[in-house]
Amino acid sequence: MMQYADDLWELVKDPKTHVYMCGLKGMESGFAECFQERVEAEGMNYTEFLKKMKKDKRYHVEVY
Repeated sequence: MMQYADDLWELVKDPKTHVYMCGLKGMESGFAECFQERVEAEGMNYTEFLKKMKKDKRYHVEVY
């Protein structure tokens, strides 16, 4: 994801975009690593951004 972070960030901001993550539990931190700085650079709080994505049913995680 890091290689395409700028392009992916534009998609993640789009309210029509859904994120589906399935796999090992450590994968979740990769999303934060990739997008936390971008969220905060736009004046938002990362935790609140992620909560809103979950509330809007746009962030789907199934990790084990």
